[in-house]
Amino acid sequence: MEGQKNLSSPAFKEPVHVGRPNLPDRKVFDRYIQSIFDSRWLTNNGPLLRQFKEKLQDYLEVKNVIPVCNGTIALELAERALGFQREVVMPSYTFIATAHSLRWQQITPVFADIQHKATTLAPKSARNAITEATSGIIGVHVYGHPCDHSALKAIAMERSIPLLYDAAHSFGCEVDGIPAAKLGDASVFSFHATKFFNTFEGGAITTDDDDLAEKVRLMNNFGFAGREKDKVDYLGINGKMSEISAAMGLAMLDSVESIRNRNRENYSAYADSFSSVPGLELIEPPASLTRNNWQYVIFRVNKAGITRDNLAQALERENILVRKYFHPGCHRLVPYCSEPSSLRVSLAETEALSDAVLSFPTGQAVNPDMIEKIANVTAEIIERNCG
Repeated sequence: MEGQKNLSSPAFKEPVHVGRPNLPDRKVFDRYIQSIFDSRWLTNNGPLLRQFKEKLQDYLEVKNVIPVCNGTIALELAERALGFQREVVMPSYTFIATAHSLRWQQITPVFADIQHKATTLAPKSARNAITEATSGIIGVHVYGHPCDHSALKAIAMERSIPLLYDAAHSFGCEVDGIPAAKLGDASVFSFHATKFFNTFEGGAITTDDDDLAEKVRLMNNFGFAGREKDKVDYLGINGKMSEISAAMGLAMLDSVESIRNRNRENYSAYADSFSSVPGLELIEPPASLTRNNWQYVIFRVNKAGITRDNLAQALERENILVRKYFHPGCHRLVPYCSEPSSLRVSLAETEALSDAVLSFPTGQAVNPDMIEKIANVTAEIIERNCG
């Protein structure tokens, strides 16, 4: 009877999510909100946004930060400011927004493979994907794991094309002691609610290039030429971040290190609790990641006696809502899957990882006791399946 009860009742009463938002201290946030009501300045480069920008520049150790309304807009602005056109080389192993940001601007994403036993763009594959139509390279620091920056930079310099990084997962990370925000010609961050650091919705472009930063700033405000209200210098959009998002960002900056510490504790708990679970391999950060936000706990399902998809379904029945980040790869999704460039490309490493990967709940949503329970439930599912 006890066995029947366990099968009918989920292990967790309430769903345990991947990407449940990390939150700041409510009282700190409320003080910023009160200042918005006091000033009646809701958007258009208000005082909180200016303060947020300055604090971000200090925290990320980069000369220029341009906060925007979301990460996809950040990608599109950076791509346009860098002069991307025709074709851009990028990995297929990423969230679809990276590819869509190009196609939305009539630019063709040319997909390259990831490195063996890694999650990021393979320099050799990127080099082989370059044609005379290539106008740039986008590297993606997937799970915060850094690209091989020195190799990609060398390729970009050799071809005289810009290098942009999608650093959506890399807030507060460092690569060989260098802040991720300083890499490439520019880097793009997402501050979506599910990210390590969030502003409800939001994003930012970072760069040490002052001229590029000024171009992005103008493009982000319809292309208006600074304070000259009747003069337009560039084709632009309205990508401005609101004061309420800046308020959330300021409050989050006060909490970000405590969240990072919580994440590291959780990561260690996953490593310990899953060490005896058969068939699951924890994808560990590379040695080059010298400062990590520990937001992402990713396992590769290897010879577990159960398929990745069946394991995911079984865990979901227990209210453990794992996700298949990033399956199946952009080149196997609409509209790219039917295009000639995707049909003829071989992305063996991308497909092998995307067909085996599972992302587990992290952040403030979980604690070490919950993680131990998640590991025990996972082991029981695998044991039942093998038995």
